[in-house]
Amino acid sequence: MILITGATGFIGRSLVQALEREGRGYRVYGGRVNDPLAIRAALEGVETVIHLAGAENRGRAHLLAHGDVEGTERLIEECERAEVGRLIVVSRLNADPNAWYPLLRAKGEQERLVRNSEIPYTILRTGTLFGRDDRFLNVIAALAFWSWPFVWLPNGGRGAMQPLWVEDFVRCLTATVDRPDLVDKTIELAGEERLHYFEIVHHVLDTAGMRRYRIRPSVKLFRRMMIIMSRLWRRPPVNRFFLDRFSVPEVAPLDSVLRHFGFHPVHMNQQTAYLRRLGWRRKLFRFDSG
Repeated sequence: MILITGATGFIGRSLVQALEREGRGYRVYGGRVNDPLAIRAALEGVETVIHLAGAENRGRAHLLAHGDVEGTERLIEECERAEVGRLIVVSRLNADPNAWYPLLRAKGEQERLVRNSEIPYTILRTGTLFGRDDRFLNVIAALAFWSWPFVWLPNGGRGAMQPLWVEDFVRCLTATVDRPDLVDKTIELAGEERLHYFEIVHHVLDTAGMRRYRIRPSVKLFRRMMIIMSRLWRRPPVNRFFLDRFSVPEVAPLDSVLRHFGFHPVHMNQQTAYLRRLGWRRKLFRFDSG
């Protein structure tokens, strides 16, 4: 039996579908990750926990401390009590408890708690994920639509990324459950294309059929805009953590997925037809409820 936290999120929805296709037994945890009694009840009969829950989309540092760090600490305590056999945690590239950026610092603290626990674990660090309902390519398209006739390229869009299709990441995630050789290891996973942000934006505009003038504000100016957005939306579509991608390159070995899981992840242009839909034009105003 597998217990999944954060099952209603972007990764969680794809993971649940994959487990159903494979006929695996799983249980969705719908409570708060820092509620020890609720976690204790959900862990009954559970062998493996896949921990996806986090507060990144809320865009506030204090919620990271409350959810990602304190929540993981409560989860670990209850997993140790229940003698869970495996804890699989999804983290981010560049996670570091001493990082300057709040998200990477929170993920680093989370990893430290996991490594210091008595539970066999696997940490999967991932770069930016994309897919039909992502908060990455959809956000880029929506912002470009509503900021006509411009598109924003913070710091000229020079930040390096290796986007990974969410379904490929979930394939790695489900395989990890059956991989004892990955116990007590931290694995970095990213796509096989190393792209600059301006290249990603160009692909989004081309796929969505838009033409825009590119403007290159400083990250400092863009960060001020994010502060305003955070005050207008409970779950802002673009928050300070999104902006941190332009300050720290999200890169890993290009063969990371192939080396650890034996397959080539798809290239970004093979799985972005969803950007041709009209729905993303309104997504900027709907992310608050997501």
